[in-house]
Amino acid sequence: MIRRFAIAVAFAAGCGDNLHPAPDAAPQLPDLAVVASQMDGSALVVDQTFAPDDCAIAEGCVGAPGPRRLVIFDTVTENVGDADLVLGQVPPPGVSSGIFVWSECHMHHHVVGYADYELLDANENVVALGHKQGFCLEDDEQVQPLGPSHGYNCNYQGLSIGWADVYDRALPCQWIDVTDVPTGAYTLRVTIDQTGVLPDANPTNNVWMTSVSL
Repeated sequence: MIRRFAIAVAFAAGCGDNLHPAPDAAPQLPDLAVVASQMDGSALVVDQTFAPDDCAIAEGCVGAPGPRRLVIFDTVTENVGDADLVLGQVPPPGVSSGIFVWSECHMHHHVVGYADYELLDANENVVALGHKQGFCLEDDEQVQPLGPSHGYNCNYQGLSIGWADVYDRALPCQWIDVTDVPTGAYTLRVTIDQTGVLPDANPTNNVWMTSVSL
């Protein structure tokens, strides 16, 4: 009798109750989201001069050396999902692999394609482009009390739940070059992971927009 009861329990545990089937557990994923409260009001039009050997030239962040007009702005991305975003260990110096691309000019790895910047006219046509030179995706600040930092840094990159990666507008390539764009009213659009290569539970919260006057 004891043996039969043990077998029955094991069978029920393996197959579940047909009248009350256990729901499939939803996969735990990170959820990248722009932190609009920290990005709003950060856009600024500035003039800056670049030498021919500036890394911004080599990496396509400006169209040419000399004086350029830029729209600079902050980009702040948080993880509000159920799991960390883990990019992992960066490759050795000089080696590009996957999302990590080695920069010969900066002598460190960039996280390619992490964010795209677009300037739109009144008809929503893209008139100028930029891209985030993500060189270190890490836990810069806690924005929501969802969990502790797991210590992501420039060597082992990622984003803990409730933590944000912060790119201040003063950083290199944190801009769109608008030197050749006519004066007028435009919309700046920032999109995180536009190509969808990262695990992300809700891509709809990856876009931030603001008005810009040139």
